[in-house]
Amino acid sequence: MGMDKTEMEKSSSMPILIDLVAMYIITGILLVILAALISRIDLSDGAVSIGIIATYIVSCFAGGFLIGKKKKRKKYLWGLCVGAFYFAVLLLGNLAVNRGLNGQLVHMLTTAVLCTLSGMAGGMVS
Repeated sequence: MGMDKTEMEKSSSMPILIDLVAMYIITGILLVILAALISRIDLSDGAVSIGIIATYIVSCFAGGFLIGKKKKRKKYLWGLCVGAFYFAVLLLGNLAVNRGLNGQLVHMLTTAVLCTLSGMAGGMVS
């Protein structure tokens, strides 16, 4: 009559939460690597910014890929969603720490586009 366990797992929000945790673990690892590079060599501000942007892209692509493997249908849409959720958490954290955007609107919009599109790309490749 009802859904079996695999159907419930596919329809629940648990896979999204698990993927978001995985995405933030990947982000943490990549930021630790970036911090180690900064301490070893003198990176310019531009290189650090590129490293941070690359971290967002890799993390969201991986999250989109993971959710696409789990969901099987409309993978691009699921990837876009996890990229958007990843960005939403980043935005909320930024708002909490900085108590506002502080003139960073263009940067935030660019980050939103990068996160959602790389998540969607990951979902499409999965």
